[in-house]
Amino acid sequence: MLRYDTILWDLDGTLLDFKMSERYALGVCLKYFGVVMTEEMLSLYSGINEIYWQRLERGEVEKRELLPGRFREFFREMGFTHIDPEEMQSRYEKELGAKTYYVDDSYEIVTKLKEMGLKQYIVTNGVLATQRIKMRNSGFDELIDKVFISDVIGCEKPRKEFFDIAFEGIEGFEKERALLIGDSLTSDMRGANNAGVDACWYNPGRKPLPERWNGEKPVHIEYEIGNLGEVFGIILPEDNESNSVRDEKR
Repeated sequence: MLRYDTILWDLDGTLLDFKMSERYALGVCLKYFGVVMTEEMLSLYSGINEIYWQRLERGEVEKRELLPGRFREFFREMGFTHIDPEEMQSRYEKELGAKTYYVDDSYEIVTKLKEMGLKQYIVTNGVLATQRIKMRNSGFDELIDKVFISDVIGCEKPRKEFFDIAFEGIEGFEKERALLIGDSLTSDMRGANNAGVDACWYNPGRKPLPERWNGEKPVHIEYEIGNLGEVFGIILPEDNESNSVRDEKR
């Protein structure tokens, strides 16, 4: 018997390489406005973007402020006065989903889990239009049972309300049979704790787990993996672990 029959996947940074898409989208959009992107620009924007999304998770900013706000701050830091943040956001939103990059063997892994009979869902804070494009372009829309996006639900991970609404949309859902897999401690792992489901931290860099941050209590994590293929060792009984995608590719 499988240990879990339901997987709750984070999308960006877990199944799809958000950093690669970010690099592509920012470069294309800046080029449109006559700016050649440098590594320094990418690093500055990426840092600003991360801070804004963390503020969103803590309820300090709303998404309608976040989306143009990150570009407004980025342009101010760079001294760009000829680019409208709203227009940049509109173009960036489209380009961000235009090209998708898989993390590890995520497409094959999701496919195999589906063949094994597991139900799989996406839980994401991303922008509605962008996430829909990503799902279609990656092919995950044909594999995933349902997608839960904060824009539709009305609140973001890690809030308990986000998961309460999502779970209501899953027929026959049982918390004890569900596993949430994600790369973010603040939205995914904290969200799993708030929702009352087991947490699996996707941590390819093997970063140490902080005891606490921003005055918050530490998160509780049932599993930690450095490669998505390790999920089979969690889901399958020990004597069936050889069925994993990793073993198949040796």
